[in-house]
Amino acid sequence: MIIPSPDQLVEQGASVLAKFGYEPFGGEEEHWSAMWDLLKGDFTTQKHPEIPSFDDLSLSLKEAAKVYMRRRLIADRFFEECRKAQADLFKGIDTDGVERYTIARDAYEDSVGDFGAARERIAMLLDGKYWEED
Repeated sequence: MIIPSPDQLVEQGASVLAKFGYEPFGGEEEHWSAMWDLLKGDFTTQKHPEIPSFDDLSLSLKEAAKVYMRRRLIADRFFEECRKAQADLFKGIDTDGVERYTIARDAYEDSVGDFGAARERIAMLLDGKYWEED
C-alpha cells in the first residue's frame, strides 16, 4: 500500500520515476521484456543506436539486464520506504523518526548507486567488454 507524502516534491519525484517504469509493488511476477522495453533507451548511443529487445539479447546481456532491472525494482522499494518514513515526519518530528527517515533515505541512495553500476555493466557488455580494463 502506498502512503502518499504530504511533501509535493516527493510526489513530483514519484511521478517522474513513474515515467521510467516505477510503480508500487503489487506482488506479481516481473515482466522482463516489457520492463526492458521501458529501460533499454538508457543504452542508446551513437555507437549503439538500436538496442535489442530482451528476447534478442545474448545470454550474458540478458542476465545483466535482469540484474539491472532487479536493482531498479529494489530502488523502487527503498523509495517507497523512504516516502513512508518521510511522510511520518509530518505527523511530528522526533529523533527516532528522523533517524528512521535518514536510514531509509541512505538505503535508497545506495540502491540508486547500485542501479547505476548495473547500467555501467550493460554498457560495457554492449561494447563487447566482459571485464573492466585498467
